[in-house]
Amino acid sequence: MHNLTPILEVIRQLPKYEQENLVKRINMGLEDSEDSVAQLIEVRQTHQEKEEFNCPHCQSEDIVGHGNYKGRKRYKCQGCTKTFNDLTGTSVSCIHKTDEWKLYLQCIADNLTLRAAAKQVGVSYRTSFLWRHKIIGAFRDAGCSKLEGIIEGDETFFLYSEKGNKTIEGRKPRKRGGKASKAGINDEHIAVMVSTDRNKRPIIEVACRGRITSDQINACLGRWIGDKASVLCSDSHRSYESFAKNKGLKHVKINASKGHYVKDKVYHVQNVNNIHHLLKDWIRQFNGVSSGYLQNYMNWFRILRIAGNDIGKYMDYALTSN
Repeated sequence: MHNLTPILEVIRQLPKYEQENLVKRINMGLEDSEDSVAQLIEVRQTHQEKEEFNCPHCQSEDIVGHGNYKGRKRYKCQGCTKTFNDLTGTSVSCIHKTDEWKLYLQCIADNLTLRAAAKQVGVSYRTSFLWRHKIIGAFRDAGCSKLEGIIEGDETFFLYSEKGNKTIEGRKPRKRGGKASKAGINDEHIAVMVSTDRNKRPIIEVACRGRITSDQINACLGRWIGDKASVLCSDSHRSYESFAKNKGLKHVKINASKGHYVKDKVYHVQNVNNIHHLLKDWIRQFNGVSSGYLQNYMNWFRILRIAGNDIGKYMDYALTSN
């Protein structure tokens, strides 16, 4: 047996996070890649048992078996005639390095930057970008549930951004940390609707540019109103009043500008305001996010709050059909 002492001495000199990463890489290396794929398929099939098994291309339920390919069972849709396997339509679809993909999930859980994740997993910066958005794009609606009882709703705003666009038209490019050219809320801002109930499981949806309307509130929040929902707490904007009326909810207005923060010791929007604060602090680390990708980052922030560091939950959410 070779003497491992010199190797162990070198490992001990590494920073703690690099030691942890080395252990993960070794464990991945010892795992058979076929076993890795089998594990992903097993997680995906658990989803299929809970939901209707539809064609990922046209959503038809008229599906038949269509043999196997590289050990994976294939299916054929009788509606659109396209074939697919258990992983088609998920964030791991078309990715060959499944071991590295699983390790990249840990980078998502650890909230690493694109460059740090690329270095840790051993992929290019471009691949790191693509994998990040495949995964956090798959988080859309994952872990969400119907809101019940007292619901809080309010919007927060982000400056409209075309980060990464080399040919911006209609205005001069802004420097990082720039400001809107006009005062107040206008079409240079993106409204993000945040809502939650007293179970504190948030719904975060990118709504529109500028002021939010009743129809846009309904598009973001309407499908998440449960049968047991009774009250909507929000600011005094008329769009919330109209939405609450259409949904048959009691509307409680919280006017913070007049120093009113709590009504009847139970009605408030403090949970939503806390999410706004945490969200703004969290997204600041990215030095600006393109508005085209903003919803993906909202998904990521929400899953971080739900899953914490439970990598099993990240894999579960990342393998939902998209």
